[in-house]
Amino acid sequence: MRKRVLLVCLVLLGALVARAQTKTVDGEWRGVWTNPAGYVFSTEVVLIAAPGCKTCAVIDSGTIRGWVVWTLRKVGSNAPPEMAAKVGSTAKESVSGEMVGEGFFVLKGVGKDDPNNIIGLDQYRLALADNGDVIGGITRNNGPWTGQIIAMRAN
Repeated sequence: MRKRVLLVCLVLLGALVARAQTKTVDGEWRGVWTNPAGYVFSTEVVLIAAPGCKTCAVIDSGTIRGWVVWTLRKVGSNAPPEMAAKVGSTAKESVSGEMVGEGFFVLKGVGKDDPNNIIGLDQYRLALADNGDVIGGITRNNGPWTGQIIAMRAN
């Protein structure tokens, strides 16, 4: 199962590479995050480009800020019972980052509102699809860079 999820994510990520990117990461996104331990979160992401960034400074270092609302949907088979009891809980992570090339951007968790302690602050290496409607990539996942996220534009 893990190999299948990883293969699907790699195929989708390969489709995200853009040569002549003119779309922005601004907007609302809905998606899913997974890791090899079996955790699954649904995500609602809001990204805002800096005021002077009309097309999100695709080649320049355009500043991006926003937040991710995480909802725990599934825990791995080795998860402690107290974590399994938190399925359905939500948390909010504030993020900031920048464009680092044509269609590529990085984000970093800078704060969180997490009363149920279901998330940690993460780091993200993401790509924007050439049609501007999909973002996806990898997340640090507490060190090994094995988290995977993919989201579609919601607005």
